[in-house]
Amino acid sequence: MKPITMHSRVRAYLAHRRKLGFVLSIQAYHLRKFASFADKTAPGQPLTTALALQWATSVGHNRCGYHAMRYQSARGLARYLAALDSRTEVPPARMLGSTCIRRQPHIYTPEQVCLMMKRSRQLPHRTSYAALRSLTLETMIGLAFCTGLRPAEVCKLRLVDFDPRAHTIVITQTKFSPQRTLPLHSTVVRALERYQKARRRIIPFGDHFFVSRRGGPFTPEKIGYYFHLLARGIEPNGARPMVRFGDLRHTFATRLISGWSRQGEPTPHYLALLSRYMGHKQFNATWWYVSPDCSSLKSAMQLFRRFQQNQTPNHSSL
Repeated sequence: MKPITMHSRVRAYLAHRRKLGFVLSIQAYHLRKFASFADKTAPGQPLTTALALQWATSVGHNRCGYHAMRYQSARGLARYLAALDSRTEVPPARMLGSTCIRRQPHIYTPEQVCLMMKRSRQLPHRTSYAALRSLTLETMIGLAFCTGLRPAEVCKLRLVDFDPRAHTIVITQTKFSPQRTLPLHSTVVRALERYQKARRRIIPFGDHFFVSRRGGPFTPEKIGYYFHLLARGIEPNGARPMVRFGDLRHTFATRLISGWSRQGEPTPHYLALLSRYMGHKQFNATWWYVSPDCSSLKSAMQLFRRFQQNQTPNHSSL
């Protein structure tokens, strides 16, 4: 009787998990690599902690917790196999650290944001839509800088979400955030009204606020393509090799918190409001924006940590 291969075990595991509704695209890639390694290194043998560790660390680089990510994939497989083969060892959790390692974002200066908006206006305007595209990019950059919206939230905005009289925009519910209504500064309202007028004149159809040529939504992928051109020459001050559109969200939060900390006033209430403004389901998510070890954020970090530890159930309604 031929021994059961790790490849066949992985196929059974993936089929089982997908029947439960899991996609497992990244995990499937890792587990197929693990199966090849296991069938070559320890054919016919059960999954053990030593084998999982050996495979997880067999690649040279460990950027963004890559070893931990591979290890966690093998651990998930082991938990399944333990019910089928008593010889299976379930590796302990977090032996190689966390799989979620966030890299320090770039924090834009106002001058850099103005430069990118200026470059948006200088894009070629051979057609009316090209002119609208330039205005779209300029307005998107300004809106993200002033509100801290996620790239996907900017793209999903609809015409009905903007209320110039109330000076608000409505951000629809996602799996990450509840629906929320955000107040806007008068300068932001004027910029959105200017764009809305041009958009309705050039592309009078479609429900989305920021649109492509055919009236569909402007996509994050398209933003990334043009943003690479608009941000050329900007040296990143974070841990990534290039600046990103999403760094405008971090810039919005960091600049606010830095300003509050310099005022010398209690900031926990502001931080709670900022958490809701940015659409964080859990208050802990806002910690990422005060965790950098910058002198201007140290006092805010201490206040936030103290507030986080002492918060009561009433804070969930803020």
